[in-house]
Amino acid sequence: MKRLVISLLLSGLLWQGLSPASATASEDGNFQIMKATADKIWRLNKSTGEISVCSLDGDRLLCTSSTEAIRPPTVTYDERQAEKKRMSDDKKAKELEFLDRALAAVRSLFEATLENKRDVTQ
Repeated sequence: MKRLVISLLLSGLLWQGLSPASATASEDGNFQIMKATADKIWRLNKSTGEISVCSLDGDRLLCTSSTEAIRPPTVTYDERQAEKKRMSDDKKAKELEFLDRALAAVRSLFEATLENKRDVTQ
């Protein structure tokens, strides 16, 4: 059933591409359509690079575009790497603080044990 829907969808898109109303987009091969999953297709606009994911909802084709996905990052690669290094250094510092506290607790236990033995032997 899903294959039939995809086949009809692709046939409809191809037929629509051949109609005069959308001749400007299809005559020059502006769009490329690929099957993504059993019920979704990808539509690539070759001139802009925009990718749309389309699915069939009843007799309507619903597409979402990738314009949000292609926004350039707000921080540079170097800034991102510096932030990762800072976070790693902070994590290591916290681990060292914990180990220092644990070592101090063990030392105080040994000191208390030694003092207790001295008191018993005297």
